[in-house]
Amino acid sequence: MAPVRVLTVGTGAIGAIYSWRLSKNCHVTTVCRSNYDAVRENGLQIDSKKFGVETFKPNEVVKAVPEEPFDYVLVTLKALPDVYDVAEIIAPAVSKKTTIVLIQNGLGVEEPIVERFPDNPIVSIVAYIGTSQTAPGQIKMVGDESLVVGNYKPSPIDSDTQIDAFVDLLRKGGCTVNRVNDVEQVRWQKLFWNGAFSPVCTVARMNTTEILANPEAMGTVKKLMCELIESANAMGYSFDVEEQMETMLERTRATAMDYKPSMLLDLERGQPMEISVILGTPLRRAKAKGMSVPNLEMMHDLLMAIQSSIKKSPGRFRTVNSD
Repeated sequence: MAPVRVLTVGTGAIGAIYSWRLSKNCHVTTVCRSNYDAVRENGLQIDSKKFGVETFKPNEVVKAVPEEPFDYVLVTLKALPDVYDVAEIIAPAVSKKTTIVLIQNGLGVEEPIVERFPDNPIVSIVAYIGTSQTAPGQIKMVGDESLVVGNYKPSPIDSDTQIDAFVDLLRKGGCTVNRVNDVEQVRWQKLFWNGAFSPVCTVARMNTTEILANPEAMGTVKKLMCELIESANAMGYSFDVEEQMETMLERTRATAMDYKPSMLLDLERGQPMEISVILGTPLRRAKAKGMSVPNLEMMHDLLMAIQSSIKKSPGRFRTVNSD
């Protein structure tokens, strides 16, 4: 039997880890950009508390998406729809038999994929993992990892068979996977934290410990979180506002002190931020329901203004060298 063929598009830290785990049972091709030379010559040097230390050499390392068929196209690019079109990028590798897998932040990342490839199965995944690329091809993973994999209900086709098969491949690679029926519910819950703490940390240029100690900053965090939870409920969910807010704050105190969200790190590196999928999508959906979400709208607009400046002059906000 021919091996399962996986193409990873976006071989940064998360793409590296899950390509490595899938390679235990699959033929893996990785698309690399800034780290292409390092990975091509030396492989990916991975140091993981959970999985161990290993040099992972993908079966193939390429600079661009090849025009050949794959069983799975795994997208681990940052979700930046205002910067590039993921559907356009992966198109050369998508055939009628390809399942598209998304491990990306935010809400609505599936929408452009389903619009472009309505007949292809889609596997939507929310990742909880602490990992970074400390130098080209050098990956450090701290602590545990877990994935929540589920159905994207607006998809016009049933992807259950493909979801279950991909979950099996991940589990065979040692990954912790939780299978759910509705992945959007999980994306909303992750957004309650990410859509509140990330923008406030970024605009204030403060880490989570500094935010928690600042009454004005925390007031804004709570207003954003409340609007996000109420927006989710307008979509048909029934989250308890006070319960969710307290859970998010307790989790921050317990596991995310002195933490800089990726949005803030992107700003410090002069790189585009994931504003559209973290703030833009919930804002658009709330407005479509006739809701007033003034804090969400103001934070979105402020950060999009900063984003515009980053695109024109990346060095303007940079405080650290990018990888």
